[in-house]
Amino acid sequence: MYAIGDPGRAAREVPDGVPPRPAGESDVELSSAALPGMVVRAASCRGLAHRAREKPRQDAFALAATEDLPGRLVAVVCDGVGEFDRSGEAARLVSRGLASMAADGSAWPEAFGRINEELLKEAHQMATTAIAVVVRREGAQWAGEAAWVGDSVLWHLVAGRWQLVTGTDGSDEDGYDSTSVRPLPSADGAFGWREFRLRGGMLAVMTDGVSNPLRWSDQVKESLAAWWRQPPDPFTFAAQVGFARRSHMDDRTVVGVWPAPGGSTADEPGDGDGSGSGEGPDGQEG
Repeated sequence: MYAIGDPGRAAREVPDGVPPRPAGESDVELSSAALPGMVVRAASCRGLAHRAREKPRQDAFALAATEDLPGRLVAVVCDGVGEFDRSGEAARLVSRGLASMAADGSAWPEAFGRINEELLKEAHQMATTAIAVVVRREGAQWAGEAAWVGDSVLWHLVAGRWQLVTGTDGSDEDGYDSTSVRPLPSADGAFGWREFRLRGGMLAVMTDGVSNPLRWSDQVKESLAAWWRQPPDPFTFAAQVGFARRSHMDDRTVVGVWPAPGGSTADEPGDGDGSGSGEGPDGQEG
């Protein structure tokens, strides 16, 4: 078991329990891939809270390569809203739908509009966040764009430091931690959007099951930075994504993207500022 700090009693004492319902839902899903200049690891792990309550994993991810320009990765991560029983279905539908449309070259307004309409037809007892990233290597830089709804985010790890590329630091206007989520489906399919250009390091697209402890704890920042300085094997990566830490029992999903061996390393200082932002249809700034 990988642990960061106190793993908590739940990690040691919550039993495996019965198979999740509906039949066929896995506790862990993982994948690995490679595109020109990059190596990809992806993992989604059922959280201890869902395991204890005999609920299925509600996170999902999807990977694809763009059809028009070889060498561009599409990575989508979704976090089903836990209060709705069918949110895991929404996460799978949205992650695969957005990945497929982005790979086909659909613009974000079209992609989010279409997937929102699909969800509205099936909206009973389901909702999900989503972040979709399209990225390529340009020399020592990452060049891409991200579009999202809710609190799933993109991070950049460079020279041992974590930098948030999308979303906020988790605080509202009064400086208190905010847990507000604007999921799909919505009335208009609104989303945030931005372009980015980042030098060196690795990218991590993740749900709040990992992003929240990462934002809140220096210990988590340091441990994940050490573990992910280079791409682990897929099975180790999945175990690390599911790290044990007291009071953090949500589902965990991360897509990690590293420079291919022989390229720039995760410790190379970054000189990109992530500049280049846009707005979704509702004017929500990325």
